[in-house]
Amino acid sequence: MAGTRENIFVSTQVRDAFLQAMVALDQPNSGVMASDLANFLQANNLPMTMIGEEQELSIYDIFVFWHVLAMNLDLSVGNAAHGGPIFLPWHRMYMIRLEQMCQQVLGDPDFGLPYWDWAADGELPVQEQWRTDLWSADYLGEARGRVRSGPLAQMQVRLVAGARRREIASVTPRPVFRQAGMDRRWPDLPTQAQVDAALDQTEYDVSPWGRGVISHRNILEGWVQGPQLHNRVHTWIGGDMAPGTSPNDPAFFLNHCNVDRIWELWMGQHGLAYAPGRNRGPQGHRIDSTMFSIIGQALTPEQILDPSAWYAYDHQLIA
Repeated sequence: MAGTRENIFVSTQVRDAFLQAMVALDQPNSGVMASDLANFLQANNLPMTMIGEEQELSIYDIFVFWHVLAMNLDLSVGNAAHGGPIFLPWHRMYMIRLEQMCQQVLGDPDFGLPYWDWAADGELPVQEQWRTDLWSADYLGEARGRVRSGPLAQMQVRLVAGARRREIASVTPRPVFRQAGMDRRWPDLPTQAQVDAALDQTEYDVSPWGRGVISHRNILEGWVQGPQLHNRVHTWIGGDMAPGTSPNDPAFFLNHCNVDRIWELWMGQHGLAYAPGRNRGPQGHRIDSTMFSIIGQALTPEQILDPSAWYAYDHQLIA
């Protein structure tokens, strides 16, 4: 069924359901061991290695693994999830699969992932941005240091980026870690003016399709004068949000839900536009390219341009 994605501050029910689902999915009861992922990489000749201790993982950990693996599948432009046109549709598919898992553990087929409108916080004075309610025990817990308060204090990080490139490590479980606003290079969040600049772009993406083009996708991903928008939120939170294993922090999903919401706003203005089309542009990024998936059916960008079969945003319900 289709759920409604709302601002996390809309109601305590929206907030509490999200936090409950994150904790439930993070229980190490999937039946999947770290060695199973190592064997999966080897059996499929994938360009990553798994190191570290043997332990049972959670469904949540498998989503972390999926994300970092997609980032290590290089294409002629970017990778299987970032740095090119596929960025927005791949993360839409990824979020749909996470949302479906949440619906299962909550027993609520109408559950929709909430979003965090970080541009609203980006309008606040810099020293207030990491002190909002989002970073309290009632919501995500500490903005700086280890998360030790609130429901997310129960979550454990088990998979991290290894010391070597294309290496993922299974480690002794530890709390989620953040460093919000502590990097002097990126002390603040994106602003509404930057969101408006992304919405004002008339083209979804343009040749040569990578990190240097001016397009809706690339401005929203955050490479233009970067890190901005999506990229800026990752670097601003820092800690576990910085490497390819960034889904370790549930803030990842609030960020990407907001990114997806902005894309949906853009399509509301420009139609279900996507580029490149068929038989042109880089392989893996075309409208009919099969996106990389290890959970659920692999979809194409064309199949998810209209997400109404899965969810709608709260702004779409306003007459």
